[in-house]
Amino acid sequence: MYQYITLHALDSICETSMGVSINALDNPDNAYVHAIKDFGSIVIQRTFSALRSFPLLYFLHPFYWRQQKLIKTMHNFTNSVIKAKRQALEEKRHTEGETKEHNEDDGIYGKKRMSFLDLLLNESSMSDADIREEVDTFMFEGHDTTTSGIYFSLMALTMHPDIQERLYGEIRQVLETGEERHAPLTNATLQQMKYLDMVIKEVLRVYPSVPIIGRELLEDVEINGCQVPRGTAMVVIIHNVHRNAEVFPDPERFDPERFSDESGGKRGPYDYIPFSVGARNCIGQKYALLEMKVTLVKLLLAYRFIPGKSTDSIRIQGDLVLRPFGNMALRIESR
Repeated sequence: MYQYITLHALDSICETSMGVSINALDNPDNAYVHAIKDFGSIVIQRTFSALRSFPLLYFLHPFYWRQQKLIKTMHNFTNSVIKAKRQALEEKRHTEGETKEHNEDDGIYGKKRMSFLDLLLNESSMSDADIREEVDTFMFEGHDTTTSGIYFSLMALTMHPDIQERLYGEIRQVLETGEERHAPLTNATLQQMKYLDMVIKEVLRVYPSVPIIGRELLEDVEINGCQVPRGTAMVVIIHNVHRNAEVFPDPERFDPERFSDESGGKRGPYDYIPFSVGARNCIGQKYALLEMKVTLVKLLLAYRFIPGKSTDSIRIQGDLVLRPFGNMALRIESR
């Protein structure tokens, strides 16, 4: 299941960021798909090896040459898309002028649908290398994190059937069409689903998609009486931050009510940070939340998720992105 969600998310983020389809679901052996997956594995393994941690020694390790090959594969793909898009943009400007637009690409609100890459190409100050870095970051960080959020949402709902049924009831009540499975989902509709928002927030508290982030200090700071100089690399373990019992009583318990309007808990701005915080917080957090909400609504309208033999014994693997170790066994029933 995790692999299926990953491939679907990869297709979606590729369409959004670059405006092209790689058909990952139909072609899971795609070189670009494998490069993204393998690169993430190498990065996390490098963290736990002395030889691989030092740049001057890393080139001696076989992983270095494997990493270079993966980077070349990803860059070649992104560069080819950028080149084709830039050429198409130049041809369009030449034949139609810069201000005229095709009606065939108009969205439902009369605005031209543009991918992230299209927006970057319109920024003349950016080189192809600058654009490639932005697109690669969007692709690499965007697909697996959303997969993790959706996967652990399903796992939590499976293990807590009362919460699943309450959420299902809210979805049907908000849609009120009689044909809920085919009801259009707009941002305004999703905003009405308050319990859905609470459930996703609790999922990201217990199972943060990115459990660890790194930062470099820009100035000297004092932490518990210890002077830490600027330039020091720091690690923030979000997984532990979200389990602070003083902020979240009984932190291992899955309870969406923690995020209700009536909740009496007091949280500071740095007590709940599933998307990091500050100037370098996640650029795609709104898109990720929207994708999670739409996916969960559509799945819950069609299916009921029931625990399998090993659902309650799933092991979690610490990586760049939180993921399950092995497969989660659950059963699905049509509603």
